[in-house]
Amino acid sequence: MIIVFIGSILSYVYYLKDKANQFNMINSGICPFCKEEGIELTDTRGGSCCSPKLVSFKCNKCGYENSFSIDGNCKI
Repeated sequence: MIIVFIGSILSYVYYLKDKANQFNMINSGICPFCKEEGIELTDTRGGSCCSPKLVSFKCNKCGYENSFSIDGNCKI
């Protein structure tokens, strides 16, 4: 039981690191799947400046699609 619990924690940490690496590549304009330029923002959803935003990206060359949740920058 402990091995399964530790394995699920490690796989979740790996997933989060992979998702962060993908987002960093997208921020630099490169598709994380085909490694070419051509990725663009397709949708942005979110409420106010303080709420998290859901942004979606799509690559025009290979069809890669992914969505990311980004914290809003709220300065009070």
